[in-house]
Amino acid sequence: MNNVWKEPNESVLIRCMRFKGINEHLVSGLRKGVVGIAMVLCIGVLGYRIIEGWRWIDCLYMTINTVSTVGNTTLNPSDAGRIFTTILILFGVGVMAYCLTRLAEFLFQRSLSNALGRRTMMKKITQLKKHTIICGYGRTGSRVVAELQAARKPFVVIDENEDVVKGLDKQGIPYIIGDATEEETLETANICKADSLVAALDSDPDNLYLTLTANGLCDDLHIIVRVHDPDSARKFSKAGAKRVVSPISSGASQIAQLITRPSVVDLIELVTKDKSIALQVFEYPIGEDSEMLGKSLSEARVRQTLGCMVIAIKHPDGHTAFDPGPDTRLKLGDTLVAIRQPETEE
Repeated sequence: MNNVWKEPNESVLIRCMRFKGINEHLVSGLRKGVVGIAMVLCIGVLGYRIIEGWRWIDCLYMTINTVSTVGNTTLNPSDAGRIFTTILILFGVGVMAYCLTRLAEFLFQRSLSNALGRRTMMKKITQLKKHTIICGYGRTGSRVVAELQAARKPFVVIDENEDVVKGLDKQGIPYIIGDATEEETLETANICKADSLVAALDSDPDNLYLTLTANGLCDDLHIIVRVHDPDSARKFSKAGAKRVVSPISSGASQIAQLITRPSVVDLIELVTKDKSIALQVFEYPIGEDSEMLGKSLSEARVRQTLGCMVIAIKHPDGHTAFDPGPDTRLKLGDTLVAIRQPETEE
């Protein structure tokens, strides 16, 4: 499955570089304007101090009134002071106008850049196919995102927390702001073309409602639910969830396996989690167009064709046959669970 989130092409990079150049130019101009205002204020204060001999506070007050063109002051400068005030107005107003113009340009460019970036992301989300929708970016959702990124699988995150959304935006993770239990939000995530949905909201009732809503929109969607209460797993299965994961049950089961069969657990973790191990566990579905359909494992020559070793066959009825023999026939809907060496990128 091809990842929709491809590397940007040359034209996109050129546009990004232009935006970056414009932004740096505006920041540089804004910085110059601030420095110019500071210089005008210093010259004004020193000028009034030298010409009129006023107190420092009076000089600052007169300078700010002059530069801001307010003109509301009881101070009466001399002829030399008035000439200085005229010159100060010309330079001060020019510097203020320059600084305000650069500030307005900077704010406009920043807003435009954010709007264009968000629009581009939403356009890509609407084009997603065979992707995963992750509802809730908490401890579970963030781990799922990390694994999908490592596997280069397309996905989109749905969350309504503003702080979470800001973090996703900084990381460049595709996201949708909204309530995942609402149909409109799920439709925005292109749920009808999605391959799976992960319900990882904060509460079991929210996840149950999300499961019902998602199953109503797309009944063939592979829904995986994280539950807090293991006893509620049956309810989620009836609601349409294909898999129900309970951290409590999974953790307890793993602890028991570590006590009773530690070597087996170590081997599984070594193969599935250690990135340095040159083994990959994957699934291969048997569809109508598969050349292996109706053949036995020996006739299908799985090792030569796929370069893998079959360790199990999952049947459509949910039954899984482990260590199948060479005479096992492959039927429509079967899924081969196999181990192989990952393909190396040239």
